[in-house]
Amino acid sequence: MGGVLGFDFGDRRIGVALAPQGVAVATGLPTITYSGRRDLRRQLERLIVEKDPDILVVGLPLNLDGSCGERCTASEAFAERLRGWFGIPVRMQDERLTTVEAERVRVEAGTEGRRAREEGLTDRAAAVLLLQRWIDGGGLADEEVMN
Repeated sequence: MGGVLGFDFGDRRIGVALAPQGVAVATGLPTITYSGRRDLRRQLERLIVEKDPDILVVGLPLNLDGSCGERCTASEAFAERLRGWFGIPVRMQDERLTTVEAERVRVEAGTEGRRAREEGLTDRAAAVLLLQRWIDGGGLADEEVMN
């Protein structure tokens, strides 16, 4: 299949988005809810086998001033695990305010807060936003030049 998978990493949930090969539009996939590193790896393996991505993009939650805080460090560690587990190129994408924007969109759409949290809708929307930013910022074009 190919394409790009985007991840909005969290301690219990990971929002997931996909841009299939040849398509420059990110769409949301079901959010991954996990309990521990082993469970996370198992679920990611299933996803990666199914979607067979060429590139993985992980959101980098920089602070508003551009510095890297605790969440940023956790996302970088997640990206390193992905590289080690799957051997697929991993790119980082600034995701400042994607969760805030995703929550705003969710409220405007009228989706209930509790249901949205339970289903990981905000996480999914944040993953779509960060992957779309990567695409719109030239990520796909840069990768084509590299290959």
